[in-house]
Amino acid sequence: MSYTLVGKQVRVHLYSRDGIALGTVTGRVADYAPKVEVGPGMKKDLVYVVDIETGDPEVPYKNSTGEENESWFAVQDIEVIDDEAPRLFSN
Repeated sequence: MSYTLVGKQVRVHLYSRDGIALGTVTGRVADYAPKVEVGPGMKKDLVYVVDIETGDPEVPYKNSTGEENESWFAVQDIEVIDDEAPRLFSN
């Protein structure tokens, strides 16, 4: 994955810190950052997703810093939304 994700509509799969699936949100990729250290000795490719929709307009998505409707996510947790193709997701 690379900067080719910028501008794409994506579905983000959300997980708890324990790895339990919480649900999904959708948005648009605005930036890409390769090999970001997210923990000691752990690097991941990240995408910055904006215009996040939760499916409920009354409940905006809030990231860990309190910002609404935008956040960084690991590339491994997203899927590009392509209405032309069947929905497939593998983790």
